[in-house]
Amino acid sequence: MKYIISYLAVFIVIIFAAACSEIADDITTPQEVNIHQQGVLNSSSNNFHGKIVSENGFKDCQQCHAADFAGGTAGQSCVDCHSSIAVHQDGLKNPSSPNFHGKFFAPHGVMMNECSDCHGVSYEGTSLSPSCDRCHSGISVHKEGIVSSSSPNFHGKFIKAGNWNLEECAQCHTENYAGGLAAPTCNTCHSKPGGPESCNTCHGDFSDVSKIAPPKDLSDNTATTFAGVGAHSSHLINTTIGNVACESCHVVPNEFETTGHIDSNPKAEVTFHGIAGSGSYSSTSLTCQNTYCHGNFEYLKANASEQNQIAYIADKMTGNNFSPIWNKVDGTQAVCGSCHGLPPTGHIAATLTGCGICHGSVVDTEGNIIDKTKHINGQVNVFED
Repeated sequence: MKYIISYLAVFIVIIFAAACSEIADDITTPQEVNIHQQGVLNSSSNNFHGKIVSENGFKDCQQCHAADFAGGTAGQSCVDCHSSIAVHQDGLKNPSSPNFHGKFFAPHGVMMNECSDCHGVSYEGTSLSPSCDRCHSGISVHKEGIVSSSSPNFHGKFIKAGNWNLEECAQCHTENYAGGLAAPTCNTCHSKPGGPESCNTCHGDFSDVSKIAPPKDLSDNTATTFAGVGAHSSHLINTTIGNVACESCHVVPNEFETTGHIDSNPKAEVTFHGIAGSGSYSSTSLTCQNTYCHGNFEYLKANASEQNQIAYIADKMTGNNFSPIWNKVDGTQAVCGSCHGLPPTGHIAATLTGCGICHGSVVDTEGNIIDKTKHINGQVNVFED
């Protein structure tokens, strides 16, 4: 009996071993799984990995490439192509955080196409990534044609559409526009003092920082028929009057962001100062009214010196108080005699050629202005004074 049990045990062991052998023989070696199909690195391919990420998120990537995308079990670091940017850490949107996304651009050589890989070619966002427009408005300055003024993608057109808000430029190019996080400096093209904030960037002659008044105006118009251009040049470059300062008609800002400079109304406010201070301007009729410059003046005989009173035939001399049309620059709005009569009302009879007898420091015997600083200067210059 003892031998029977022993033989039976041996038999069972043999049967069990044979069965195990058959199971082992039936085991199929698993096929190698290759989730990176052909085209995984080709952004135009349906198998491009970025499209998978946009649908499924980063978790699948992190299973093989590690939580920090440095390689992991896959042995392939994502940062080989995506620089060393780590935009998914805490502080991503906090400018004071070392993980702020904007701080990776310059030091890591990150280009904007890396952002568009996830946020879309126009940065409008995808199912995975939020729209960059949430913080960066609707500006898309990184398209082809950004520095071409004739391109619909010219950066200046976006700035104008955003009511000249340069804060978005400064976010990447720093407050002095020298480059900063975005690397390119705005001052290469905007080389005048003040950089992009120089007055002649938006109005005036872009090539000449001394010419800050239109033409051109904010809409790039140069014709005097446009209200933004009008008679600016006639006032600033003139042979018959002293050069009119911007302050005579406008409140000139101390800096670009001075309150009142950039506001919801793109039209320049006209606020007369100095000898023109009593005047007003109508943006409807485009006329200047009640300005000393165009004849709103009176000189009382009682205030004149005794020798000068002989020129009066009334108790005062007055001008014509002419209201010139701002955008009618054809020579008719400031012709000699339009602002005051020849002679002025209340003055003894005289001819234009005789003005020089008493006003010889201002005009010659032909009536030509010889010292423009004494013409429309707020006083009467008589007998060489």
